[in-house]
Amino acid sequence: MKKALKKIIKKLLPLQFYNDLVPYLWHLPKAILANIVFDFPSRKLRVIGIAGTKGKSTTTYLINQFLESLKFKTAILSTTTVKIGEIERLNEFKMTSVDSWELQKFLRKAVEENCQFVVLEVSSHALKQFRTFGINFEIVVLTNLMSDHLEYHRDTKDYQKTHRKLITKNSKVLVLNNDDENLEDFKKIYLKQVSFGLNSGSSLLVKSHTIDKTGAVFSLIYSGESFGENKPGELGEFSSPLIGRFNLFNVLAALSTIIALGFDILKLKDSVENLQAAPGRVEKIENNLGIEILVDYAHSPDSLENLLGALKPNLKGRLIAVFGATGERDPAKRPIMGEILAKYCDHVFVTNDDPYGEDPEKIAFQLIGGLIESGKIGEEDYEKILDRKEAIKNAILTAKRGDTVVIMGKGSEQWQVFKNLKIPWDDRKVVREVLSES
Repeated sequence: MKKALKKIIKKLLPLQFYNDLVPYLWHLPKAILANIVFDFPSRKLRVIGIAGTKGKSTTTYLINQFLESLKFKTAILSTTTVKIGEIERLNEFKMTSVDSWELQKFLRKAVEENCQFVVLEVSSHALKQFRTFGINFEIVVLTNLMSDHLEYHRDTKDYQKTHRKLITKNSKVLVLNNDDENLEDFKKIYLKQVSFGLNSGSSLLVKSHTIDKTGAVFSLIYSGESFGENKPGELGEFSSPLIGRFNLFNVLAALSTIIALGFDILKLKDSVENLQAAPGRVEKIENNLGIEILVDYAHSPDSLENLLGALKPNLKGRLIAVFGATGERDPAKRPIMGEILAKYCDHVFVTNDDPYGEDPEKIAFQLIGGLIESGKIGEEDYEKILDRKEAIKNAILTAKRGDTVVIMGKGSEQWQVFKNLKIPWDDRKVVREVLSES
């Protein structure tokens, strides 16, 4: 009944009017009620909020690992992970930030389990819909801001403005990416700040770094204001097993958060060296075929460029990709993503992601259009196999010893969604099934 009513209202109102009005008429009252019913649980917790276009899930996961290594009891809610204390599971909600009722319920449970810190990944949708209303974010982390979700937000300005809602009167420190020019306006906010990056002026500055297929080695200097045990000066060399420049920035964001909390990051060198990737984020699947199999959430032009650009220079064998674009999302990005796939990959399997109500053939056609238009890949170098399991199977069978197969778009997501069908799914499990059948 609720879904049917929602569809009727959407048809009657202009989409942008609906997106702007409904948060005030429905989401805000619901959030206020949830805070009251669950007795404002965030007031009894130290809450860290992570927002931005890319890197939220991994940064959230890394911050949690650092806090655990410092012997704190934590809770985490992100696109990939739901964890309270020792109990951890994959996020099956099919959304980054759950609705306000579930969120306050989660926070109340964290209080009952005596958690000291809660690390929350926060989406722009959640902020606009007041899902985080009433939560006291002690530390606010902004990984980066790009033009995204413009099918929901009015424009780029609205998208950026929405992220300001994360900063409340109780926020103590803003952690942000100094290399992202889209965050310039946030630097003007009157709040203590810890910035990170490769550019001069960063509080946590990368003095030198090398990145290869084994991870990153980097030297740091801290030149910001003192927070607890962290004073300005040389911090020395750190080593991370997470690959890619984008993951270097995720590690920097997490370390900057620890600085903002006042804990000595020099005590975390071993923790950095033993970091684990978030589920479905450049996750390696072990096998006996002599090939490397990676599962990742990359699903946009920026994330494809970052991931494939990080992988390709370090490979001796071929790079084989499995990818499909999400339905009912910005179709203009599809040919662009096809071009990026052609730029880096030796062979591409075009398949389904979550088509939702859109024609899967149409989505695949637009991706293939980008592959062909690039002029960098021949007809023999790509295949359209809409059945995602078959595409994964063929990619693995195509690979020879030394090759890398990267399966992108869904990461650790637990469902595949069609127009009138939602089926259990996990790329990682499918890969293991295929390997066991081989």
